[in-house]
Amino acid sequence: MRGFLTPARLALPVLVSLSLSACDKDLQQQVDRLEAELRSIRSDTRETVEELKGRVIAAESKVGVSGSGKTLDERIALLEGSFGEILTMKSRDNEMVYLRANLQGHAPLLTDHGTFLVRMEGIDLNVESGGYTVHLNVGNPQAIAIQQFTLRGDHGGGTPELPEDEDYNLRNEKIKAWQETLKPFEYRVAKVLEPFSWTPFDIEIMADTREELEMIRFSMVIENAQLNRQMAEGGGSSNQFAHIQLDAKSASVLKTEYGAFLIAIKGTEASEVGTKVHLEIGNPYGFTLNQCRLIGDYGAALPARAESASEEEYTEKMQVWSTSLQPFESMISSKISNFRWNKTTILIPGPVENVKFLRCQLRVEDVTLPAATGIAPTN
Repeated sequence: MRGFLTPARLALPVLVSLSLSACDKDLQQQVDRLEAELRSIRSDTRETVEELKGRVIAAESKVGVSGSGKTLDERIALLEGSFGEILTMKSRDNEMVYLRANLQGHAPLLTDHGTFLVRMEGIDLNVESGGYTVHLNVGNPQAIAIQQFTLRGDHGGGTPELPEDEDYNLRNEKIKAWQETLKPFEYRVAKVLEPFSWTPFDIEIMADTREELEMIRFSMVIENAQLNRQMAEGGGSSNQFAHIQLDAKSASVLKTEYGAFLIAIKGTEASEVGTKVHLEIGNPYGFTLNQCRLIGDYGAALPARAESASEEEYTEKMQVWSTSLQPFESMISSKISNFRWNKTTILIPGPVENVKFLRCQLRVEDVTLPAATGIAPTN
């Protein structure tokens, strides 16, 4: 009958249900395994990511690290500090001159009125004041007379010696300690620095010992200067004679229409045709003298006034000496390069014993400026 199920028909749903239940169990087990594997993969991945992250951080922190272990930020900070210090020292160097008692030659002294030359001639104990007298000599290559100026600076012992692995900068504790030992001084000078000449003068510095004057540095503050009227009207543009004693230890100034040059006699040497005079010419300008010559007179040493009994006797000696001078003209074979001292030799047509004094001028015949390094803009 249709309303009744046979046993076979009743068993079929049960089998299907059992089969589905078994399938669900297997599927659940598979899902559980897959989830376990996924968790394991996530764990491994997380560890790998953390390891990579640690390596990236370490690498970033080591970028720019020097051999001393400084990071990039530390090195940048040091560089910025050094750069600022260099600018400060450069500014100070443009104003202050550093002198030592055993310094040979002269040093440039930069002021707001131009560059001057200064050299220390010696230091003597001043018994009356209890300090020391410093003998200075300032060369004025400018066309102005400095009538009053003040020297401001400090003095002290020499800079400390540092090992090779330490730098001479203001961050060094030894340099800081040395800076604190320096003693300031200020000295007002009323002596006139004449144009195109050397002017010796003395300053007084209070110091307990000679060792406190191993290093003297100062700047020159010019308070009063006057332009020579003749030079302002053009009288100073022509060549002028310089009077040079060949045994002088300081340089002399040669005034030309191109400016003032320096000349220093280094020695003489006898030759078959006269006397070779070895000298150096200082060129403080940006151009090179390609061709020039010295023209003037030579002769015996200038008579000393102290050796004359009276003014009349000295005047007579000067007249005799002046008439004994002999003319000379000598071409300078080498170029006088810019911004430096240039060694050269001239020939004077006379025996060595008669070449003790030169009255000469520098004749400039050809000059050149260095080629421009950049390219001029085009319109």
